Amino acid sequence: MPDRPRSFRRRTLALATGIALAAGALLAAPAADAAPQQPGKRLRADFNGDGYGDLAVAAPYATVNGKTRAGYVAVLYGSARGLSARKVYTQASPGIPGTVEKADLFGDRLVTADLDGDGYTDLLVGAGGERWTEGGVDRLSNRTVLWGGPKGFGSGTVLPAEGTGHYQDPLTVAGDFDGDGHQDLARNGRVLLGPFGRDGRPAGTQEGADFVDGDLNTVSAAVGDTDGDGIDDIVTLARSYDWDDEGNYGNYVYSARGGRDGLRAPVGLKDLYGPKADALALGDLDGDGRADLVVGSDGLRVVYAGKQGLGPGRPQVITQDTPGVPGTQEAGDMFGRSLAVGDVTGDGRADIVAGIPFEDFGRVRNAGTFAVLPGGRSGVTGAGTRVFSQDSAGVPGRAETDDLFGLTVFLVDGNGDGRAEPVVGAPWEDSHAGAVWVFPGRTSTQGAATFGARTLGTVASGAGLGAVFPG
Repeated sequence: MPDRPRSFRRRTLALATGIALAAGALLAAPAADAAPQQPGKRLRADFNGDGYGDLAVAAPYATVNGKTRAGYVAVLYGSARGLSARKVYTQASPGIPGTVEKADLFGDRLVTADLDGDGYTDLLVGAGGERWTEGGVDRLSNRTVLWGGPKGFGSGTVLPAEGTGHYQDPLTVAGDFDGDGHQDLARNGRVLLGPFGRDGRPAGTQEGADFVDGDLNTVSAAVGDTDGDGIDDIVTLARSYDWDDEGNYGNYVYSARGGRDGLRAPVGLKDLYGPKADALALGDLDGDGRADLVVGSDGLRVVYAGKQGLGPGRPQVITQDTPGVPGTQEAGDMFGRSLAVGDVTGDGRADIVAGIPFEDFGRVRNAGTFAVLPGGRSGVTGAGTRVFSQDSAGVPGRAETDDLFGLTVFLVDGNGDGRAEPVVGAPWEDSHAGAVWVFPGRTSTQGAATFGARTLGTVASGAGLGAVFPG
């Protein structure tokens, strides 16, 4: 599970800051002042093809069939009433390949895409501790595709090993990087071109498709169309492998644009180099049809895309000291430690959901909150931001020390109304059992729901439910 940042120190949140933790509007939809293009189309992961968005979330440290840290994936299926039917998938589920074993970490990565082009969203599940052999080579980790269908996931395929490498679960993202209408899978150095066969083999491969320039550790990646050409691009957060003399990493952000010939060479966004970064996300914040970039850590940095995608220029900085943002900016609160971007208000422009997992409430340390920052014609300004916690009226649960509520965030349109509902994970809840909250996406925290091991019928101890959403 995620460790505290090296810069972590205890903080106290003064009650006089007036942080907006009471129930009320998540974000009220503003009056439409234009007819922007709809963002967030990739929000919908529809595993059973019923037209409603579904939610996948992993508990990679969960005990399954007595095997510790074997891991599972929980799926909540959408409906006209929102997320309702729940099902848990493990390596012991019918049709899913593999065997439940100690420390497999099934679910340590999740990626959604319609890989075989049949109209049902599939789920790529990483298992970082899986040990297996292919081609006479001992392998560590694998990636299993759970194939979507009318009843959800009924079968799966382990992707063939790539090359002679030992490790087989690299950071992977999905998108259409060559504009042919098929979903591809990309990792640093290679793109597997769709459509995929049910044997897990791609239609083709693009080699030399690097995410970064140089010997760097790729830690996060986001996919979106930054230049409006209808082809997906990748933005990557990378770090040096070693700390500097002050105990920090160098941080780098790269953009690799897609094209008819596949993914192009990465270009460094040098105005984003240096400051600590933990998360990034892409979405059309100003409604111009191009995906903008948000980088988060202890504050947000926003870069607006132009006709040539993401280019140079000083980023917009938003913190808890920005007018309109509730609270006070304090070192170590980690405002933006997790990010999701999509249309919460239904105005056709993307909004930002930012986790603040190390926020304190008086003596309650690291309880955590999350913020929703509205987009608009001028992008995100901070005005109208709302912040919520487990102590907000209408939200199940209670803020407690080290819950880290907001350590992960996600967005899903579970009721098909075109508005995204914020989803918040607290993998440290109840001594690392973990839990997930789903918030209504329109006007109120009333009706917010939570689920955990008891709801799913799984083992709670150390599961870390909510640690991983699809990336």
